[in-house]
Parts: sequence; structure tokens; C-alpha cells
Amino acid sequence: MNYLLPTEFNCSKEVRKIIEQKLAALDAIADELPVFIVHDVRDFSVVYLSPNGLKLLGTDLKEVRRMGKEYLTRFFNPDDVAFYLPKFKERLKTGNRSKWFSFFQQVTTGEGRGFEWYLSAARPFFYDEAGEPLLSLTFALQLDPNHHLAEKAERLMEENLLLKDNYQRYASLTAREKELLQYIASGVKTAEISDRVCISQKTLNTHRRNIKKKLGVKTHYDMIKFAQAFNLV
Repeated sequence: MNYLLPTEFNCSKEVRKIIEQKLAALDAIADELPVFIVHDVRDFSVVYLSPNGLKLLGTDLKEVRRMGKEYLTRFFNPDDVAFYLPKFKERLKTGNRSKWFSFFQQVTTGEGRGFEWYLSAARPFFYDEAGEPLLSLTFALQLDPNHHLAEKAERLMEENLLLKDNYQRYASLTAREKELLQYIASGVKTAEISDRVCISQKTLNTHRRNIKKKLGVKTHYDMIKFAQAFNLV
């Protein structure tokens, strides 16, 4: 079982023995499970990756372990990683550790090493003597590219990244501007919006220009994307 845990993995002999037993139990049924990965949460390097996962990535366990943190940038979309990894780290510190943390991610398992969408779920797998998470376990299910979930994952990730990168712009809108943005993005006609909020169409058009300027957008479609990302529509 020595191959299941890197020789350089820093832990006591007692902890090593328990971890190897747990990994051996997973390894024994690896062909019956989705792709699974065990990370060292101290630096999120790979401790173990199931044979099916190694095959999909076109690599071997020795090479993946040698990569260290480079594993995340080599096989995964960096924008995705920058979004979900901090959230998972925070969950490990403050959240309910018994709950699974689910997320979409793009992995280079496609033709020509292109990205394909996966639905993944992670949680702590082993705790150290102090009761702190030492290892995490992640299961990854590949999405059918023709399934609506793959399209939805793409849209959700775009919205999440837009939200992350543009929160300050959205926050600069006044309450009235957010209200108007919601109406505009919902397809309400200009005359009807004017009647609802009791302003002239000229004033509404001024608000529209100000909203576009604050959000840094030029088109109506871009305004709709902002409204969707911030749950206005």
C-alpha cells in the first residue's frame, strides 16, 4: 500500500497507517466509482488520483504528485479554480465540514486536450491529531456536452466570474438605478417603465446612460447579463 501515499507526505506513522487503509478501501472499488482525487489541504497538492482520472488526464500518479500546485493550472481552467478554491478553503475553516461542497469545473480531458465540464463535490477526508482537515476527497462526474447541464454550467460560471470581477461596479448603482435595470433587463417597454416609476422617458433614458457608464457596458445585452448575474431577473 506504500504507493497510495507519497513517501514524503508529512505525518506520523500512526496517521500514515490509517490514511493508507482508507485509501486502500477506495482503491479497491475505484472502477465502480466516479473519478476521485485526494488532496493535501495544506497546499492542495495531489496525494492520490484514481486510475480512471489519470487515464483521462493522460498522466500517471508519480507525475501528478511531482507537479504540486502546478496540477491545478495545468489541467483546469484557472478562472474556475480562482472562483471555487477560495470558497472551498473557507468552507474547510468555518463551514459544516460534514457537508459536500459542490461546484462545476472545466478539465482538459477533451479532444486535443480541450476543456470538458465536470460536476464535482468535495469534503474533508481525514483530520490530523488536532482535529484540523488534512486531506480532502473530491468526486468528479463528467457532463454530457449535449446535456442542458453543460450549457447551464457554462452560463453559471460566466455569471459567477462577472459577479466576482464587477461587484464594485454593481454596488455603485443607486437603488433607483438597480430598480430600473431590473425593469430594462426584464424587457419592460420604456413607456411602461416611465409610468411605473413616475418619471419621464427622457429622465429614464438619462438613467439608462448612467447605468451603462457605471457598469462599463455598451449594449442592452450586456445590461441583461449584469442583471442575471446579480439575480435581478
